[in-house]
Amino acid sequence: MRIWGISDLHLGFSTGKWMDPFGEHWKDHHLKVAASWCERVSPQDIVLMPGDFSWAMKPEEAVKDLRWLARLPGRKVLIKGNHDYWWPKTRAKAEHILPEGVFLLKKTALVLDGVAVVGVRGCPVARNQGGEWTCLEGDLDKEIREFRLSIEDLRQKGPIHRPPLALFHYPPFPPGGRESPFVRMAEEAGCHIALYGHLHTVEDWGRHFQGEHNGITYRLVSCDHLNFEPLLIEQI
Repeated sequence: MRIWGISDLHLGFSTGKWMDPFGEHWKDHHLKVAASWCERVSPQDIVLMPGDFSWAMKPEEAVKDLRWLARLPGRKVLIKGNHDYWWPKTRAKAEHILPEGVFLLKKTALVLDGVAVVGVRGCPVARNQGGEWTCLEGDLDKEIREFRLSIEDLRQKGPIHRPPLALFHYPPFPPGGRESPFVRMAEEAGCHIALYGHLHTVEDWGRHFQGEHNGITYRLVSCDHLNFEPLLIEQI
């Protein structure tokens, strides 16, 4: 079994809104993703997808995008991105629209064949003049609380024999940094890999850390950064 990562697909089957205005490389990007995905991913694999999956505005609108995803091999684990306005507000609504093999994380954790995943959307963080962490967009306390609930949910699932993976939509640290409340929580939870997305420019790609820090390997998996090919994260 292999674990893959890719994010920020920004699918537009339901809305007709696509990413073409953002560059020629985005033209028919869903076809590039599907082709590379089918070449690499096997049905028993896990694909981690940290945010901005669909441009849909309502859960029912996202069904077309979710069905497209379900036809691709592997089991898919999604967290909410800042553009995922379609995200279901209740578990019942989620169960109503989710195809088999597609899982959503919000305030929860997931364990698939011993692979444990926690996650949160997060927010862009910075330190103020007093040295306190702040959120540049959104509510930092809310995002920390939701990440804590995800970690606590994992602990309730009993002994896990492999270190968990963490998913963030926003980078969990500021540009040029490697610390934040999200980083500390991931370390305390014993995570060994953390994936993030959201970033779509070469400048931003170069400003945010990738690599190993305090036992966690951080990887940026925005699909355009990956040339629209799922990234192999781990083989078990």
